[in-house]
Amino acid sequence: MEHRPFPENAAKPPQSKFSWPLVAILAAAAMLSVIIWLIPNVNKAATNNPDSGTPLLRISALSLAPQDIAGEANVDVYGQATNTAARAISGASVSGTFKDKNGVSIYEEQRPVERVSAERKNADVNAGPLEQDPIKPGQTMVFRVRFDQVPAEWNHQPPDIALLKVTQQ
Repeated sequence: MEHRPFPENAAKPPQSKFSWPLVAILAAAAMLSVIIWLIPNVNKAATNNPDSGTPLLRISALSLAPQDIAGEANVDVYGQATNTAARAISGASVSGTFKDKNGVSIYEEQRPVERVSAERKNADVNAGPLEQDPIKPGQTMVFRVRFDQVPAEWNHQPPDIALLKVTQQ
């Protein structure tokens, strides 16, 4: 006699027409969307004033002090930074994008912003991190950003400067 799991006259168990794999995929996609939405965007959160959407640190009056060494340049970018936030700023980093004579980006570097004396900008002794002397709300200070090994074919124009991170006290 042959073994059969169900008697011949028994009804087959009911089968669901509902697509559970599709539900699982949609639930996973929804959870992934929520996770991505909840992850903070560092650039916006760190560089913008949450109350007004304006930058926490306004950069202006850029000038250059290039030093060509063996086909590459060390470029000091000087400027003014104004704290537009309600709290003191104790750190900032920027990205500088250098271009060639055709306006094509050829070099990008991320560096910290350093406080310098307005009277003796080029003296390394006076350069220091913002943590030592934070920028108070509404205060404007002279800063330096030092970029190393910029290719010789850059156009000798100020780089495009973008705030990457601003740290408040």
